[in-house]
Amino acid sequence: MDEDQHEFPDKRETPLPGRLLGEPPLPREPYERHHHESADVVDEPVDLFGAEAAAAQLVERLDQVPAGAANRAEDGRLLLSPPFAPDHDRIDGPPEAQSTLVVFGAFGTPASRPLAQLLTSLREQHAGTLQVAWRHYPDPAAHPRAAIFALAAEAGASLHRFWPIAYELLRLRHDDPRDLRTALLHAGIDPRRALDAMRAGTGIDRIVDDVASARASGVTFSPALFVNGERYRGDLDPAAVSAALLDPST
Repeated sequence: MDEDQHEFPDKRETPLPGRLLGEPPLPREPYERHHHESADVVDEPVDLFGAEAAAAQLVERLDQVPAGAANRAEDGRLLLSPPFAPDHDRIDGPPEAQSTLVVFGAFGTPASRPLAQLLTSLREQHAGTLQVAWRHYPDPAAHPRAAIFALAAEAGASLHRFWPIAYELLRLRHDDPRDLRTALLHAGIDPRRALDAMRAGTGIDRIVDDVASARASGVTFSPALFVNGERYRGDLDPAAVSAALLDPST
């Protein structure tokens, strides 16, 4: 389905406390103040998505990933470390493909939707000849929802739906629980099962390993691409990336 055909609800100005992804909306009455009540100053609900504790654990572990020295070729070119691994990476594309594109990316960023468009275009142009691998590189300090969405993607992976939910997350217009629930449903995932996996911290080790891989590969921002194991430095448009994929020197 084309992304422009998706209809996402507008963001809720004041989200209701405790709303879980797999549950219907909570009744409003307990949360509505009467006009004569004084308005207490309260923080935004800390369990908005239902998996904030797991996200906090993920953020804490990401903070502990050491920087390290980047892996470089003799001529100084940045190399993917560890290399592309068909038995480990989240891969979209046929096993017999000649070219590989490893993407260090994050969800819930301004670059997410352009990245979805780029990857969709490359899949169409190089059908049968390209394998795309995703490695997580969320930056929770810059993009507060990145950790939650990374957990949602790994929840999808645990249900054998990684790439469907990855594309849905990249296309998100907003970042409230209703939008995430809609993305899960569009990807064919039961929101309740996804929330259970997110709460359990499913995939945290992989996300941390991906960030360690990013730092070992000299990545400092997302999205960052590696074409056939080498860092791609060109424009993030389909024509430029396609040219790099077809370049026999890479």
